[in-house]
Amino acid sequence: MNNITELSIAIPGDKTIEEYLRLSLLIDRYGFHTLSIYDDLLFKPAWPLLSVIASSTENVQIGPAVVNPYLVHPAITAGNLAVLDEISQGRAYLGIGKGAFLDFLNLDSQKPLTALRESTEIIQSLIRGDRKPYPGKMFSLSESAFLRYKPTRDQIPIIYGTWGFQTSELAGQIADGIKASPLWNSDYATELRNHIEKGALSAGRDKDSLKLCLGVLTSVDEDEITAKEFAKQSLAVYLPYLSPMTEYLGVSKEELGKVNPLSRAGRYADAATHITDQTLDSFALYGTPAQVSKKIQDLLDLVSVDRIEFGSPLGPDPVMAITLLGEQVLPLFR
Repeated sequence: MNNITELSIAIPGDKTIEEYLRLSLLIDRYGFHTLSIYDDLLFKPAWPLLSVIASSTENVQIGPAVVNPYLVHPAITAGNLAVLDEISQGRAYLGIGKGAFLDFLNLDSQKPLTALRESTEIIQSLIRGDRKPYPGKMFSLSESAFLRYKPTRDQIPIIYGTWGFQTSELAGQIADGIKASPLWNSDYATELRNHIEKGALSAGRDKDSLKLCLGVLTSVDEDEITAKEFAKQSLAVYLPYLSPMTEYLGVSKEELGKVNPLSRAGRYADAATHITDQTLDSFALYGTPAQVSKKIQDLLDLVSVDRIEFGSPLGPDPVMAITLLGEQVLPLFR
């Protein structure tokens, strides 16, 4: 087995506080590297959930995956990040991207590269304790905009949630890496790695210090068929928003034409019936623990990945899925 040091879990914002406590304690106990909470629009917001999790865990890294700069000014995001880092005693990270589901609010993610660059620079500046104006094109700070308290750390990791090549290059220039989610394709992951390194080279940064994380829709169960069906329904939620990956990976316009209208109407079970196995295998990791372990190894034999993040739905029973991953998969790659 190839060694991989970082395996992590991502959980959506649709659970009770009691469930988050139960799952986070389990994740922390097994020794997963990171626990991310999705900050998807109209689900439970990530920051308060992460604060609860931070208070009840000891070792796992935690952060939102991902916030976006269009709904909240980056100065507010910097404050939330600093407080989470304080509560967790230095275990926080920030996942930020151009966002999804903004069409629900009739909003467009305009000039995403500018928005991400300026957001990153503002957040990094405020966390460092700088006291200087920032004259951005989309976001600005006056000389009076500085944190009125000292953050726990003067540098907190910022990871871009993206599958775009230009954004990956930007991450290579000014961030700490990217998380591409959902994705389970070695060719596309290799392209992303190349663009991160291109950005790092252009900025004179050490490319080996930057991380590539693959977030993958995961469904683990002792029964392969059950796991597969759960994976399909979860992919049906996200497939309409995965361009240009869908084009790159050869998902046909005919398939998308059947899936997307049903998905946007919330008819995920119906949409899932039109998802082909080829499409499912490009975005999802599913099966028994042994099958999942083999798929991970097969991917690692083809591309260098720093972290794999198991994402929603995890499995028909999330507690059982985390247990199966923690006991039968994690030890093979630690």
